[in-house]
Amino acid sequence: MSLDLDLDAVGALTNFSVGTLDGRDAMMVIELAATPDDYRQGIRHQMPVAMTPEHARELGEALLMVAKAARMGATPSEAMN
Repeated sequence: MSLDLDLDAVGALTNFSVGTLDGRDAMMVIELAATPDDYRQGIRHQMPVAMTPEHARELGEALLMVAKAARMGATPSEAMN
């Protein structure tokens, strides 16, 4: 599956926090700047995301995998869940 992304519309992660909900589900709050102008002006948006422990584990593993790939340089990537 190919992604058709407008890279000008991709927000920049500026911060995040994680925790649990009722001791059962995982919770993550993503803070991002939606546009380059928002970033320059210090405007941030927060998006809370709840997920099962399994999804949290899969997300963590996927982020580790893509971080490793990003260190390897420019290589096409079409990994999606």
